Amino acid sequence: MRNLKIRILAAVILTLLPFSRAAGAGFKMDWVESEVILDRDGRAQVSYAVRWTATGGRLHGFCFEGFQETPVFDPESAYALDAAGNKYPLEINRISDKKYDVILGEGRAFTSGQITYFFRYAADLESSGNLTQTRDGNKNLTVFNWAPVQWRDPMEHQAVTVRFPVTVRGEDPGAAFLEKIGFRTEKFVNERYLVDFPLVKDSSGTGVFSARFFRRDLGSRYHFQIQVYLDARYFGLKTMAYGGLLKGPPRKTGYLPAGEKYYFNRHFPGGMLAAVPAGRGEALFLVMILAAVFCVIPFFIMAVKHRSMLTAQEGLSAVNWDGVDWTPPKIQVSTFRKPGKVAADLTPIEAGVLLEMPVGELLSLIVANMERKGLLEIKGMEPLRVARRSRGAVVSGDPYETVLLNSIKPDGTLDQSVVNETVKTIAAGLEQKLWDADLAATKAYYKKTLDNYRPGKADTDNDYYWGGYRRHYNGYINPIYARVEGVNKDLGAKVPELASSFEHFRTTQACYEGAFNRSACHDACHSACHAACHSACHSACHGACHSACVSGGH
Repeated sequence: MRNLKIRILAAVILTLLPFSRAAGAGFKMDWVESEVILDRDGRAQVSYAVRWTATGGRLHGFCFEGFQETPVFDPESAYALDAAGNKYPLEINRISDKKYDVILGEGRAFTSGQITYFFRYAADLESSGNLTQTRDGNKNLTVFNWAPVQWRDPMEHQAVTVRFPVTVRGEDPGAAFLEKIGFRTEKFVNERYLVDFPLVKDSSGTGVFSARFFRRDLGSRYHFQIQVYLDARYFGLKTMAYGGLLKGPPRKTGYLPAGEKYYFNRHFPGGMLAAVPAGRGEALFLVMILAAVFCVIPFFIMAVKHRSMLTAQEGLSAVNWDGVDWTPPKIQVSTFRKPGKVAADLTPIEAGVLLEMPVGELLSLIVANMERKGLLEIKGMEPLRVARRSRGAVVSGDPYETVLLNSIKPDGTLDQSVVNETVKTIAAGLEQKLWDADLAATKAYYKKTLDNYRPGKADTDNDYYWGGYRRHYNGYINPIYARVEGVNKDLGAKVPELASSFEHFRTTQACYEGAFNRSACHDACHSACHAACHSACHSACHGACHSACVSGGH
């Protein structure tokens, strides 16, 4: 009993402490974006992207703690990227079962500018109680109740994207589709967050259902809780939630009782008590203590409050997760898309992706344009060899060019993994700006722009790229594009997938990055696109990326 009291006291104290924070001063947190990819068996891949701005302080890393699940980190995929496209290895060191240090490798420190940390881990969310089943009448529902870790620092925005093992047929999962799969959410979720349903395709081109939750201007230690439901047939879970507080485990179901570590959330979803890490046993003990305290209150106060207490008790006894009286609230369907809105602020390179330029030719235009500006020199073709014009740090005025510039290896060849990441970076930057736009209207706008464009001397980025697009689609001839053909030929020989548009490239092996240690049934390259975009071009498109493309604590 004494140990139980200590556990309850510790649980309450933990909710008042900062969970994850940076190790030092002279910098601030800008935003955090997370992604949870769920498998049918309750396991998941959880990814984090954490952006910091350093202003003179020596930023090594931060403490990552406060998560409910047990993480199995993937250290090989962890890295940090600054605004100039420089990549840093990360070290993830275990301090305790619930605390890790995420720091720059080799003792490095970052002192000025913006840097983004990317890391991921696998976890069993059914074992941690974040993913289980409940009953709605005679129907089983899957409950996803999870939150990323809480951070001491306030931030500009936070976003969580959840990928469900549900196939989407068509382009837009609207209200009819949500009703079909039984997707629902707690009322507080719709009140706190912007919600949309971005469609992502896996390596076979099949759509995967996703839900994205977004909020701006978060204060210190904000609890970004998400609680949603969908038809249990899409999962193969073995657990089910208990009934009421005084009831036993699920009966006549054949399921194991779920390990709810935040039991108060059942009765106060999204409230202050929902964040108290107390299981069913601790919750029952605390209720008994409170009941004993109220029994010694003077009789006349009890008499005055008698009627209201009976009403409250009746309300509590009516809550029954495995009964027929409890019905989860239905979702309010929402979308960020605004019919007729055109994203008129795309850069020329982003417009090239939207216009479905072949990926290899678009990259070749970027290489040739950087030579035109004196950033690099093409030394030879077949194989392609290039050299930086300066031995120091060279940064282009265009963030996408900077990423590709950093792919040049000492022998003059291009690092193919960085080349692929450049493509994903461009596509993700485009997604950031199109989050609330009408895709068809925007594409028609840029198609008309291309048809009406009259090339000049190709002495600016804008004129060079648009002239290159006219060359591809309208047969425009200009000797300044002579280098493009040779570069494109070499890139196409090494990676044949580059001959296609991005829509096809994103489903190829060159682009695809599936969940580690599990089947590749999820999005083709959203994680990489999302990560690269925020690291390389977030500052360039910050004004247009408020929705984020983008999940820990409870």
